[in-house]
Amino acid sequence: MTPPARIVRAAGAFALLLSAVCAAMVTGCAGGAPPVPERLVPDEHASGDGQAALHGTALPQPFRVVAEGPVEPGLLGGKGSRRAAGGVKVRYEVENPRTGAVFESSGGPVADVAADAGGCAGARLILGRWSGDVWVRASLPDFPAVKPVRLRTIGGVERIGEDLETATEGTIEQIGVRLQQPDGSPARGIEVFFRVEGGKSRDSSLKDKRVLTDAEGVAVTSWKLGRSVGQYFACVDINDNREDVSLQERFDVLALEFEAMAMNKTQLTLMLIGGLAIFIFGMTIMSKGLQRMADRKLKSVLHFMTQNRLFAVLAGTVITGAIQSSSAMTVMLIGFVNAGMINLTQAIGVVFGANIGTTVTAQLIAFKLDDLAPPAIAVGLLLSSMAKQPKWRALGESVMGFGLLFLGMTMMSDVLKPLRYSPEFIAWFRFFDCTPTEAHGMMPIVPTLMSIVIATAMTCVIQSSSATVGIVLALCSQGIISFYTAVPLILGDNIGTTITANLAALNANRDAKRVALAHTFFNLIGTMYMFALFFVPIWDGKPLFLGFVDWITPGEVFSEHPENLMRHAANAHTAFNGINVLVFLPFAGLLARFCQWIVPKGETEHETVLQYLEPKLLQAPTIALEQAVREVVFMVRKGQKSMNQSCELFARHDEHLADLVVKREQLIDRLQREIIEYLVELSRRELEPSVSALIPKMIHVVNDAERLGDHAEEMVQVYWIMKESDDFLTPEGAREIVLLNECLDRQFEAIYAILEGANPGALDQATGAYKELNDLLRRCTDNHVKRLDAGECDVQASVLFLDILSHMERAGHHLLNIAERAGAILEEVRR
Repeated sequence: MTPPARIVRAAGAFALLLSAVCAAMVTGCAGGAPPVPERLVPDEHASGDGQAALHGTALPQPFRVVAEGPVEPGLLGGKGSRRAAGGVKVRYEVENPRTGAVFESSGGPVADVAADAGGCAGARLILGRWSGDVWVRASLPDFPAVKPVRLRTIGGVERIGEDLETATEGTIEQIGVRLQQPDGSPARGIEVFFRVEGGKSRDSSLKDKRVLTDAEGVAVTSWKLGRSVGQYFACVDINDNREDVSLQERFDVLALEFEAMAMNKTQLTLMLIGGLAIFIFGMTIMSKGLQRMADRKLKSVLHFMTQNRLFAVLAGTVITGAIQSSSAMTVMLIGFVNAGMINLTQAIGVVFGANIGTTVTAQLIAFKLDDLAPPAIAVGLLLSSMAKQPKWRALGESVMGFGLLFLGMTMMSDVLKPLRYSPEFIAWFRFFDCTPTEAHGMMPIVPTLMSIVIATAMTCVIQSSSATVGIVLALCSQGIISFYTAVPLILGDNIGTTITANLAALNANRDAKRVALAHTFFNLIGTMYMFALFFVPIWDGKPLFLGFVDWITPGEVFSEHPENLMRHAANAHTAFNGINVLVFLPFAGLLARFCQWIVPKGETEHETVLQYLEPKLLQAPTIALEQAVREVVFMVRKGQKSMNQSCELFARHDEHLADLVVKREQLIDRLQREIIEYLVELSRRELEPSVSALIPKMIHVVNDAERLGDHAEEMVQVYWIMKESDDFLTPEGAREIVLLNECLDRQFEAIYAILEGANPGALDQATGAYKELNDLLRRCTDNHVKRLDAGECDVQASVLFLDILSHMERAGHHLLNIAERAGAILEEVRR
């Protein structure tokens, strides 16, 4: 494939990925004009329904309803959602004006309110002098076909017991009511009945089920909750049997509801950890499956990323988006640098792209594909366990991991669901709430900074940025945190994810350490300037970055009823990394020089025997195999140098050459041991059958290459025997050794032509050189016999000369074995 064709294909892949990400960013709630409302519903977070207050006082909370359009189907089979019908007129009216209740905004029993962009409209009611139920009707006067909503409040009644929470099987000491007459005096002697609701509430019990109000108009009882975690409900019924009071003064109230939260922090923590573990496990096996599927493509993408820094960014984005793990990509990248496959500047470009590619996970989660989890797990399990071909098993693992990822996400959301009703949890979380205290105000500094720190620490501990983002999105899905809080958590996640690269670089070379450092600076500096922008409210009074994300994402996230919150959070993750790449890309060279200054080159780098093999590359078997071939070629070159010097030793009598050969033999032995260990570790991975069959051939090649060093060393030993007996070769014998060595050199060059020059036809050259070697050996033997008959050399020198010829003949045979196996190796590497 020509380089332009590679560029076109890679650019096309990047364009496809970019289009998918952009489509994801705007999916989940279509843009354009607000839809025609189809229904009106109470606000699920704070509808104000069922409140109670004393006569003449305003309700603690306003009534809130939400106007919604029709259900729009989700992408990829995800759950559909309703878009908010913003801007519509909502009318609140008191059904019985005789109660004297009026709305704060209008001063009368009717109030018209325009819904905000999130479809939410609220109105606060001020009670009159009516005791008991006061009903309010919310409707859309411009859309009479939409069913109205009835909301209830109770006048002359004050709750005793708010924000109730205790441990499972714990007791709430007081729940009840205080009743007040229209004239402000206590309502004494009125029957108040207490009962528990159905469901898990049946597991709870009330101490007194019938209580008369005392002199203060108070009736209370205690409530013991059950053993299950979650919400419990109890109701108060007031039966006013007084006959001497008017209808306005009579308390006839049914089902005044009390909520209590039973918490078991240990159980919830274990369930949350379990969900997180399933999420991370699914993420891991999906990533590994995708890596194996993309393994053969990594080599061509690796070549593509060496073109320039822009292509490096594209390659990092595509690979990380494909394998769904920035940590795995960064670890492999450090392996590439450590093995000398790419340089520091190219690696920094790939790091930039990896930060964009990792955001694909958040975009997938925001699709809410929970319903696909069980079938995905089932299909993936069948494929991974029954398929015979590795690529289908890898596909099965990817699909099963996808299902487990969403199963874990669902478990975490279910665990967090009851927490949104926990007063203790909500009060604790408000400490980290980054929502401005005033409209168009700045985000609070301390909670914002604390959110970044917490997310950083969490990601460092679990070493998975995707898991941290998953937790943030789960919190968003339950309405526990606002968009203002979600963004700082995501920024902290980006800092914490650098811990994996830094750990991987601990035992790597200096350039690999510089890559990890560049990754850290990229995310840290990006977070710092984004943190500063939180306090620049220039986007319609909102922080600049948050306003930008809201602008590119459909749905009003800043309304009383935040819309499309998960998608906003996912898009903030993508937008932050995309903007950061645009900011840093022109300064990639400067960042590289800065990292080189921080980690300077020492006088001596740590010397290793292996030149090209890197354990971190075992995650990409095809690349690991190619690097193993390069390492074998390096080893063969060492063997050639030893053979050359041992042959030269007989002509020049330079004893320094003998020392070099002996020392190099130790190096060759270590290379043999470490290459074979690497190949054995590679064989333990799940490989294609052709790759598995190739590893024994590679091991045979390594053993043949090691024997070259042995023969060279044994030839040195022959030289020492000659020197000790002062019996050196004749000039003709020394010249013949040189000629034989030239034949061996032609075999060596043929092997290099096969493995480095990708020329399988060079096998014929290696075979021809071996035949020349054998012919020359026969002539040398005949010539030596003639010299022996002529008395030109003695018997001992003759034996030693024949020993040298034997070593060279066996070296030629080992080289022929290497050449024959090199053809099969080349065929697999070129695939």
